[in-house]
Amino acid sequence: MSLGSNRPIALSSPTVVTLDGDGPSVVVGDRAGYVDAYHLRDGSRVAGWPAKTGAPVDSTPSVAKSGSAAVVFVGSGNAGDPDAGGYFAYHANGAVLWHRVAARTPTSSAASGVQASMAVGTLQASYDVVAGDLGQELYEMAGSSGAVRSGFPWFQADSNFSTPAIANVGYGHNDIVVGGASTAGNAFNHQYTNGGHIRILAPTGHGSASSPAAAGLVCELDTNQEVDSSPAVGRFLSGGGIGIVAGTGTYWSGASQTDFLIAMNPRCGVVWHDTLDSGTGTSPALVDALGNNGLQIAQTTLAGSVYLLNGATGKAIWHVKLPGQIYGGASSVDLGGGYQDVVVGTTSGVYLLDGRTGSTVTTIETGVGTQNTPLVTADPDGRVGITVAGYGSGNVGSITHYEIAGSTGSRVGEAGSWPQFHHDPQLTGVGTIPAPKPTPPNPAQLVRSGGTPGVIPTLRRVGRR
Repeated sequence: MSLGSNRPIALSSPTVVTLDGDGPSVVVGDRAGYVDAYHLRDGSRVAGWPAKTGAPVDSTPSVAKSGSAAVVFVGSGNAGDPDAGGYFAYHANGAVLWHRVAARTPTSSAASGVQASMAVGTLQASYDVVAGDLGQELYEMAGSSGAVRSGFPWFQADSNFSTPAIANVGYGHNDIVVGGASTAGNAFNHQYTNGGHIRILAPTGHGSASSPAAAGLVCELDTNQEVDSSPAVGRFLSGGGIGIVAGTGTYWSGASQTDFLIAMNPRCGVVWHDTLDSGTGTSPALVDALGNNGLQIAQTTLAGSVYLLNGATGKAIWHVKLPGQIYGGASSVDLGGGYQDVVVGTTSGVYLLDGRTGSTVTTIETGVGTQNTPLVTADPDGRVGITVAGYGSGNVGSITHYEIAGSTGSRVGEAGSWPQFHHDPQLTGVGTIPAPKPTPPNPAQLVRSGGTPGVIPTLRRVGRR
């Protein structure tokens, strides 16, 4: 589907949600400030959409509930337009449920945009949303009304591009795990340096403390490069320990932790770090790419590389270079081989890589540039679907949905998978370890390009919008 030259889709990744009686739909934002929704079964637009936010949308929509009760959340505004937008929630029919203006600083009423995506989960209540803004604040809000929860906004001290994970990392409740930036200066009696952070923040924020930065921080890992990456959380450390992994960014020239991928424990202690070949501001994916009932880390870099790393040690299992640059993270799908293949979008196309070797299984799309994470879905006809959202020549926005012939959609979303940006429609960022799987039948008889056991997928384009 072509959205026209004035509606390119950039960093906003497609998300799946059921909005009406016609089955699941894909929702995604664009640089013109629209959030749009289309049915997976035939590409028809969902009634009432698109919704217009008034500022560019580079965040990924998140979702709560389903059908007529569904709510779609999105941050509006980006680094190129940082003073417009805010937090938005929409009904299933595209009507505004609520809109909250984000404050730039604790002492200013000036507005700030929101480029980070809004994660949904149980924090102070069972239905909360959380994301930082492009100013100095992080908001936790009631999903149903947008009311700011007690202890928020929390003073994050600098702009935020990192989508929070909502996870129980071992303290008996869900916490907020988020990256951030830092600029040298003193605020609320705290001295900041140029760099960034990976933080674990309590769901109650600063609580009843008088200062917005005085309480609530469980721990933080300070870095000398800002952390734009959206953390992933899961049991990928040695012995099944809970780990948190995130990349950094590229803002601070000459910073030694540029191109870093960092794994830390729930006490914010570094377990390992790797220096990759380029910027690591994308979100890591936790996948069972080896079929060993564990979680490996699939990480992309700005230079167009994809790495699969051992979660316990950080050692690279494989590393491949694709055409174009990569601005989005990986997603994954099990096509019947008993392990996750990796799906990656680049500015030159979208590629399906064998999870065990990194070899290219098939090229899904070459006519559209993408700067986000492709969406993998269980389609209404029982097949696996892959949705590519991006832009073509002339900066024309485009959404194309493919199906893989002979595939089994019920495998989408199984433990060990990472079907979309930040794992799920709620954008929790939490991966799960799969249970032992039966050996696939006659794997030696199913040979992919490169001689790797598996299934050769045949793609069928369902529709382009």
